[in-house]
Amino acid sequence: MDNRTAIIKQPDNISSFNDVYKLQKQYQQALILDKSNPDFIWIGEHQLCYTLGRGSNYDNLLFSLNDSRYDVFKIDRGGEVTCHMPGQLVTYLVLDLKNFNKDLNWYLRKVEEIIIKILETFNINCQSRKGFTGVWVGNKKIASIGIGCKRWITINGFSININCELENFNKIVPCGIENCLMANMIDYNKNLNIQEVKRIVKKIIQEEFNFDFVSK
Repeated sequence: MDNRTAIIKQPDNISSFNDVYKLQKQYQQALILDKSNPDFIWIGEHQLCYTLGRGSNYDNLLFSLNDSRYDVFKIDRGGEVTCHMPGQLVTYLVLDLKNFNKDLNWYLRKVEEIIIKILETFNINCQSRKGFTGVWVGNKKIASIGIGCKRWITINGFSININCELENFNKIVPCGIENCLMANMIDYNKNLNIQEVKRIVKKIIQEEFNFDFVSK
């Protein structure tokens, strides 16, 4: 596999979900128009919000869409409702799958493998579950995946709970899974911080996709 150039952004501030979503769409459209454009990776944290994928069951949102206390975004990805917040590391990958494998199931499994490698770096024993998307530690979900794809250009990505307020998940049925328990990395490894996890996420993505990262 040839090396691909990818622009990487890793803001230290807490970012607005909508701003970053628009940014992803810009890079996706650029790749659709010209395949020589670089891929795009974003690694960071969001202010508290809830997102709904295409065809999400609104019954999994346990509050009214008219409740102004909560920011809710309906977006172009598969999967059900999830939650983003400070203390959770979110990674978005805008990739041209024509350079890798034009197979969305392959891509989903690849993302799961990447998450597992990240967690195992911190000595956290985890696994995927047949019939589900994401990564679990025992019976608790620690990472979620939601992707969109247009003309084989991906959008969105995955989130890993590091040290976030898990109570925020109580306002939804996470990923549409009844009685789904959530976990933080800090529950299993007390000696980690989000900057170190961010460094490992970058390293493993770079290795798995043979990226040459550039900042812009």
